[in-house]
Amino acid sequence: MTNSHKNHRADYAVVGSGIAGLRAAIELSAAGSVLVLAKSNLSDSATAWAQGGIAVALSDEDEIGLHEQDTIKAGDGLCRTEAVALLVEEGPKYITQLIEWGTEFDRAGTKLAFTREAAHSRSRILHAHGDSTEERSAGRCSRSAYDSAPAPARARFHYGIDCGAGARRGPSLH
Repeated sequence: MTNSHKNHRADYAVVGSGIAGLRAAIELSAAGSVLVLAKSNLSDSATAWAQGGIAVALSDEDEIGLHEQDTIKAGDGLCRTEAVALLVEEGPKYITQLIEWGTEFDRAGTKLAFTREAAHSRSRILHAHGDSTEERSAGRCSRSAYDSAPAPARARFHYGIDCGAGARRGPSLH
């Protein structure tokens, strides 16, 4: 049996290759080398199994403050208000970025098609290709943007990470 041992060194390690992990890797790649740890390939993530849409206060009939109130109310005391505020305030910027990367959200004519679901008091849910928003569009566009970022490293099926300080700088994967 051959031991195909390979060491990877990077300034940053991102665990997961879904939309959130790839978005973090893209952002971090401007500051240093990035190692993305994935189960197998970049498309093998929980994002591939996600269904539904993305909530964002982008329509003419909505406001960020209302989105925040709805989220806190639906969270029934379990939400961290600071996290909710950040999510709803920055959401429009990142949805706009996904559109710039090529995500094709459903439309009604030339405008984005928002739906009202669950505890939302306004229509603010965006879908792409119906209920397959994440994998069929947003996930694909995130992977495309990731591929064009400054040379991030990728590693599959790895089990040990050494994040110790000392002579080494950054995480090391064994």
